[in-house]
Amino acid sequence: MSARNTFAATRRSHEIMGWLRSGQRVTIADVSERFGVQYPQAREDLKLLEEVYELETGRDGRIKYWQWPGISSKEAVVGTAAALELGGVALDIFRETPYGEYIDALAHDQRNSLAHNQQEGLRRVGQALRLRRNWLPVHRERLVEMLETVLDAIHHGRKGLSFEYERSSDGDSKHYLAVPRRLIWYQGRLWMQAYQDRKRKLFDLAGILKAEPLSLDRFVDRLFAERQDAFEAFEFEGDRSSIYIAQGGTGEVGDDDEPVIDPVAQKTYARAREDAFKAALLKEVEHESELGSPEEEDAYFEHAFGIYAYSGPVEQVELEVGPSWATYLRRYRVHASQENEDLEGGRLKVRFELAICPEFTSFVLGMLPEVKVLKPASLHARLEDAVRSWLEG
Repeated sequence: MSARNTFAATRRSHEIMGWLRSGQRVTIADVSERFGVQYPQAREDLKLLEEVYELETGRDGRIKYWQWPGISSKEAVVGTAAALELGGVALDIFRETPYGEYIDALAHDQRNSLAHNQQEGLRRVGQALRLRRNWLPVHRERLVEMLETVLDAIHHGRKGLSFEYERSSDGDSKHYLAVPRRLIWYQGRLWMQAYQDRKRKLFDLAGILKAEPLSLDRFVDRLFAERQDAFEAFEFEGDRSSIYIAQGGTGEVGDDDEPVIDPVAQKTYARAREDAFKAALLKEVEHESELGSPEEEDAYFEHAFGIYAYSGPVEQVELEVGPSWATYLRRYRVHASQENEDLEGGRLKVRFELAICPEFTSFVLGMLPEVKVLKPASLHARLEDAVRSWLEG
């Protein structure tokens, strides 16, 4: 194909793509009439675009048409509106920072990329969809800094993180070494999911006071310094006999001498043992940094109530609630295992299968005095102790 013909084909493709992206169905006749090309050339143009962009095809009677693949215009409008409105939460975090300007510009570009009829639909849906947001942390600048550091550790090859964390239980700060895996948004707060001391844990991002991303080698060196007890118990397969010049003390008659150790060989053996332990740590860290599938993530939270996961054994819970909470629990499923049973007088028996955590305990306490704990006895006793403590306190 000549340069002139190539240019003409590129110009046609560019304009056809504009039609498709605007939601228009394009036929061979449309291309032939608009550009004055013969039927075979128009068909070839569309077939090429179909192959490259995986266009969808259909028929209107006997006439074949091509269209942009994907969801319907209505779904695109609602989905885009929801995404942009949810993106407003990110703007709350990054407001008055360069990140906020970038997110705002990105949202603006996304709106303008829609067809005109979709933009109007988006405007209407956007007016009807609003989130109430009043959760911002006191130290927003620090949160933004920590967020950038954590993202860097997750996405840019620095898998380890050394950080100081303010514990919510007592307000004291503690140093942690952890392998961050992902950020989780839950009820107006950002949580860092990470492996710490071989356990998957969650840290409130606003509670991280300072953090340092570490390369894998440096992170393993820090872990090695922390896990000296594990190193002492580490079983190394190297040949220890090579460090002895003379064994001594074999128990044979006349062999009362102390073993003689070659200091150079002993250092070589110790270094090989340390390298083997660090290699095991590196393998552990690399495994912990791998993101699992969405199904694995769902399984992680299967028995969790809210953000708490692996907070204890799974238990059978039964509650009996009064009319106002019965209405709420008929309307909303607060956990995947929830089962409702209607009782007389508008009351409701609710069953759960979950790990009882502080968040679930607070949820049940919030239903007082319209709740009775039927199972387990331990939760009943816990609530009794909490109420008695409030009354005496």
